[in-house]
Amino acid sequence: MLCAVMVFDVMVIGSTKAVIRRQRPAENIEDMMTVSVDKYSFPSGHASRAFMFVTFLFMHFHVSVLWKYTVLLWAVTVAISRVLLGRHHVSDVIIGSLLGCIECSVVNCCDLWLSPDLCAFIIRPIQEELHLG
Repeated sequence: MLCAVMVFDVMVIGSTKAVIRRQRPAENIEDMMTVSVDKYSFPSGHASRAFMFVTFLFMHFHVSVLWKYTVLLWAVTVAISRVLLGRHHVSDVIIGSLLGCIECSVVNCCDLWLSPDLCAFIIRPIQEELHLG
């Protein structure tokens, strides 16, 4: 199930970035410690995956309140770090965080199987952006 949510997240975030094409903030820190797989900012994939993992953990495991707060604090820290590093705007991490929670809920509640035509429609902008199509 976690694998399905991760694949769904990569599809949603990649497709959204390819369609929206919001540039990263002007104060983006480019040095040898940061490596970009794409040049677009909206939404934040790091924030999305962090909150998707937290949502998955809360839905499928009974853990102590201390553990829940610790993992939630980690996800919030991931989101804040993306803004502090200048990689994302605040709205990028807020929407990315919400998307991660929603994606996990959708995959958990539905048998999420997409038709080949819909998959091609979703993947086509990514292929064009990466010059694979």
